[in-house]
Amino acid sequence: MCGIVGMLANSSPPWLSRQVLENMTSAIRHRGPDDSGIYFSAPVALGHRRLSIIDVAGGHQPMSNGDESIWLVFNGEIYNHGKLRCSLADAGHEYKSSCDTETILHLYAEYGLDFVKHLEGMFALALWDSARKRLILARDRIGIKPLYYSHQGADLLFASEIKALKTVPGLKLEVDPQALDSFLALQYIPGPGTIYKEVKKLPPGHMLIIENGRTRLEAYWELNPTTPPASFEEGCHLLRKALEQAISDRLMSDVPLGAFLSGGVDSSLIVAMMVKQSRLPVQTFTIGFEGGGWHSETPFAQEMATYLGTDHHVQMVEALDLQSLLQEVVHQFDEPLADVAAIPTLLLSRYARRSITVCLTGEGADELFAGYRRYRAERLMAHFPVWGGAVARGMGRLLAPVSGGRGDRFMAGLGLPAPDRFLHLRTVIPPGLRRRLLLPAVREHLPEDYLSNRFATHFQARSGLNAHLTADLKEWLPDDLLMKVDKMSMLTSLEARVPFLDHRVVEIATGFPANWKLHKGNDKLLLRRVAREYLPASIMNRPKHGFMPPVSKWLAGELRPFVESTLMTPEAASWTFLDQHETQAVVNRYMAGDKRLFLAVWLLLNLEIWFRQNL
Repeated sequence: MCGIVGMLANSSPPWLSRQVLENMTSAIRHRGPDDSGIYFSAPVALGHRRLSIIDVAGGHQPMSNGDESIWLVFNGEIYNHGKLRCSLADAGHEYKSSCDTETILHLYAEYGLDFVKHLEGMFALALWDSARKRLILARDRIGIKPLYYSHQGADLLFASEIKALKTVPGLKLEVDPQALDSFLALQYIPGPGTIYKEVKKLPPGHMLIIENGRTRLEAYWELNPTTPPASFEEGCHLLRKALEQAISDRLMSDVPLGAFLSGGVDSSLIVAMMVKQSRLPVQTFTIGFEGGGWHSETPFAQEMATYLGTDHHVQMVEALDLQSLLQEVVHQFDEPLADVAAIPTLLLSRYARRSITVCLTGEGADELFAGYRRYRAERLMAHFPVWGGAVARGMGRLLAPVSGGRGDRFMAGLGLPAPDRFLHLRTVIPPGLRRRLLLPAVREHLPEDYLSNRFATHFQARSGLNAHLTADLKEWLPDDLLMKVDKMSMLTSLEARVPFLDHRVVEIATGFPANWKLHKGNDKLLLRRVAREYLPASIMNRPKHGFMPPVSKWLAGELRPFVESTLMTPEAASWTFLDQHETQAVVNRYMAGDKRLFLAVWLLLNLEIWFRQNL
């Protein structure tokens, strides 16, 4: 795992210099503390920070082909590089190392722009072909590894993290009002946008190609669900084989490797498959918290570790400097992203990094197999007629003051069209409150129904539960969940691998009928059936809890003085974009007991911290 930066400077801008490139590279040192390198030959410059995983001694980057006409910087892992290496060697390619970076160079020489279609893994890369004057940026199919870019007139800057771009002198960045509203709605900013108008995320499964002054964005992969087998049992067999292969591929490492273990079905199944395929005891890691209102997974993780015979590590945290941790998390994200699980993810990554360099995690299972409660809610909502929904929504508004938010949110979504239900179930701050929070100068830049129109595209080819799952796979997963895992793990120089998001597993899982995933309120049916072959019955019946810290308790308790000093002041940076009176009214209502607003306050607090750090 690594970090990459670079520039293509067709107009010879003042920032085209070796020193600027070195500053960009240094800004992401945490992504690769083991080695660094640059290639500087106008009009192109490439920088790299390396976390050594495969071929520790021979994988220095940037790496070139034999005649140095092609240069590559690469972040990630290519799990099929062994097979590719054999086929390329048979075709006459000669290797100088055993790392997957060199395989990418040979693939490009053999297949041209189709090289990326042969890669199986997680990656973000930049390749410069000097003979063709061609720069290629590419990102993996699911969006596991991030890559940002910024057009500056005829020039281009790119990096694994926005903080590297911000080291470029004279770069002007402006907050995007639509991104700001999206964050308040969803707690993340949907790609390809970022908080800045001038910076974009490269979409998953895409290449950005700049050649002879022309730029084009091309998709090299589209989700194509596999035709499901005839029976549920055949589906279980197919899924088990795919998961076993995905685990096997991700055990490739020349450095210590382990797994996060929560005691839930997802992580326990991954560890069980690792144990079956590993010659040495698998190292597993769990973090627990003394008191403070946390739901502790520690006893369940210990139970699973004992059952599977892993080398289990547990860290119990007695006290947290929440204010300092929150500041650190916001800084690392580079743009507003208020996922409440970021702090425990960072703490667990930091703890695991003391013993290992590579860690397998369970992200993606909930989105593939309907593990979230909102999918059950969507199933119920779908059966309610439009006219009934209107009645129920009216009742929900009447009951809201006495229901404490329980039920009225569900009732408010009844009878809505499927895309609107999707947005409703994922909205943190509803449209009416957002309109009051945002200043008129911000609101006037918001296209009407832009979020509804965006999500509606996912319901054109699919319907029902599978449409919701696909939408989350393409939206929430790359722009929130995977961004959180990448940024928090890489801050500690830990490589996180996600076997459930092997693209073959994704194609198989998305092809299964919805009732093989969720039926009569029972979730993850297929996955639980596969897990029965590896795990005890006790784990099968455990409800999902997730990595959810007690944010509401924090905000009204330990963090209350910080919240009030940050948001209840006329000097807050947010007042450039938000209405001070409306924002402080939300905080006051929450502190007075309206606990429905805890996520809204959490978002507003994260946003103010981000403004102070970046404006």
